[in-house]
Amino acid sequence: MNGRLETTEGMELARRALDLMSEHSVAPTPQNYAVWVAYVSDSVPELSESIQAAIDRGGPIDDDFCDELYDRHFTFKRIQDAVLETGGAMSRELGAVVKTLEAAERDTAAYGEALAGASGQLDGDTDAVTFKRMVEGLVSATARMQRRSRELERRLQETSVEVSQLKNNLEKVREEAMTDALTGLANRKRFDEAMRKARRNAELQGEGFSLVLCDIDHFKRFNDTWGHQTGDQIIRFVAACLSRFSKDTHVVSRYGGEEFAIVMPRTTLNEASEISDKIRATVESKRLLRKSTNEDLGHITVSMGVSEHRGGESIEELIERADTNLYKSKQTGRNRVTVDARDDGTGAAAA
Repeated sequence: MNGRLETTEGMELARRALDLMSEHSVAPTPQNYAVWVAYVSDSVPELSESIQAAIDRGGPIDDDFCDELYDRHFTFKRIQDAVLETGGAMSRELGAVVKTLEAAERDTAAYGEALAGASGQLDGDTDAVTFKRMVEGLVSATARMQRRSRELERRLQETSVEVSQLKNNLEKVREEAMTDALTGLANRKRFDEAMRKARRNAELQGEGFSLVLCDIDHFKRFNDTWGHQTGDQIIRFVAACLSRFSKDTHVVSRYGGEEFAIVMPRTTLNEASEISDKIRATVESKRLLRKSTNEDLGHITVSMGVSEHRGGESIEELIERADTNLYKSKQTGRNRVTVDARDDGTGAAAA
């Protein structure tokens, strides 16, 4: 953040941040805390302007808003720092290889000159002393070439290992940037990426795909009654159920606060509906206990909307149809799966 947080002023800034988070009903997660400390300390001007603008217009200041700010101003910086660090390390490694190659080139040239010189000295009148000196010179030049070749081979092997490590580190940072910290699911960025890829494959290769949107029923009531930690427990439980029944080719993501999405490549509407109902039934069948007190939280239920991509349809249109189906599930009693209407104008729902 900045040096101010390491002084006594840091305690005052921390209190102000927590007070504001409480005032605006912002969950006290590490990510949200980082965002609001940055706001009160004005250490990230663009972030501070965004929050102030939201406060001035009366919101909304919810989890999605805070997540977006964190991703924009903190996650991106980690990726940027990793790229810069990787680039610098790559530059140093390549510089070392270039120096080794230059030295090998000089030794190669010297070896060529030694061979040429020896060739010029070979004639019928070469005496034993000259011949011995010539042979010793060639042996010495050959030994230098062998040492340089071994050094170059070692340097290239070390560089290959280092490059692989740097690549892995960069991929790890990218993976963290695309993962929801609470659930371990894909975050909104990866969801957007998966949707673009699925739509591209649908257009280029004719591969259909489906989209499932899922929302935890009455989540605010649970959150307000039992607190954010219990709310997080419920979110993680539903996330585990979604992952359990989804295929390896599916991308399960946390779409918003208590909303989830599953991008299902090469999956028909019927298949997506069957998977969704298994998830719904499993969530409903479990009784949850509050971890801290072992109190019975009762049954959790989810509502779901399922849509299949139509040829030429935009991502936004597909999401809107799935969201409409989700809304229908909510409006018709919750704990339901609503799918696209059929050509005869009827729709299908499971409960």
